[in-house]
Amino acid sequence: MVACIDDHPPYQYLADEPYGSHISDLKILAKLLEKELSYIQSPNFARCVALLKAGHVDVIAGLNETEKRKKFAFYAPFKLADKLTVITKKDITINDYSDFQGKIIGVPRGSTYFAKFDNDTSLKKVSIQNQRIGLSLLVKERIDLMMANSYMLNLHLPDIQKSELKISTMNFDEERAKETYFGFSKKNELGLTEEQVVKLVKQGFERGDFLPATNP
Repeated sequence: MVACIDDHPPYQYLADEPYGSHISDLKILAKLLEKELSYIQSPNFARCVALLKAGHVDVIAGLNETEKRKKFAFYAPFKLADKLTVITKKDITINDYSDFQGKIIGVPRGSTYFAKFDNDTSLKKVSIQNQRIGLSLLVKERIDLMMANSYMLNLHLPDIQKSELKISTMNFDEERAKETYFGFSKKNELGLTEEQVVKLVKQGFERGDFLPATNP
């Protein structure tokens, strides 16, 4: 089973021996499917999605569902979705979705959040390499805000506080999927049917097999 990974702390760290919570989840997945796990390390998430579409990799951890992706991928849940927060420059306040208007929003390449945001062409969205780069762009006032999950927030909290960036908590639960998924290529070479893969992963999710990895 070939997984594509990119640098996305604290979920994925690129190294000779990759590590992070999603790496641990992928190892558990490999055991569930009785496969040997190998990785392709990518410079960004968008490249991973392209490799999945072409069938050059079998799986990505943390692939959000979109209508476009449904044409080349299928999904199985492995954990509950993390909460989203908004990090902004110190002079910007975000109270609700309408406050995104007129702001320059950093979005990591290939990332999706929820359909309303992803499809909103009225917003000023700019592509960034990753969330760590996004923080530096916020400090330099090159962007106004970006969204981040609680794990990433905790990882970089000292830098966020030192730079006097603001953190806003918003409730996107009605807009977002309640679960986080493995995305499997429809051209995968796992030797299992789509139904078999989904069933095995769902059973593992319901048993809590992935909890030791996703809640360290």
